[in-house]
Amino acid sequence: MKTRSPKPLLTGLMWAQQGATPGTPKLRHTCEQGDGVGPYGWEFHDGLSFGRQHIQDGALRLTTEFVKRPGGQHGGDWSWRVTVEPQASVQGTLLPSMAATMSSGPPTQDWPC
Repeated sequence: MKTRSPKPLLTGLMWAQQGATPGTPKLRHTCEQGDGVGPYGWEFHDGLSFGRQHIQDGALRLTTEFVKRPGGQHGGDWSWRVTVEPQASVQGTLLPSMAATMSSGPPTQDWPC
């Protein structure tokens, strides 16, 4: 996920459902047409400081939400929440993981994302 800021914060999410099917669980980190995930998309956002998206992955509904609170020495504080709701009787364990959080561009002391 990346905002439309001049120096955006970049974040990512990986998830897998262990035990849902025999074999190694499929680790997901993107939503692409034809990969069996869907529907997915943004419910609402302003492109800069808040947003909510839903991802339907089989019987799981993942919701990611972010908000930026202005202030501080570096342009604001970010909060990100991931919620997982089983849509049916789901077997196995969901393994969500925050993939990365970084700025785009060289690190600076005054990073106003």
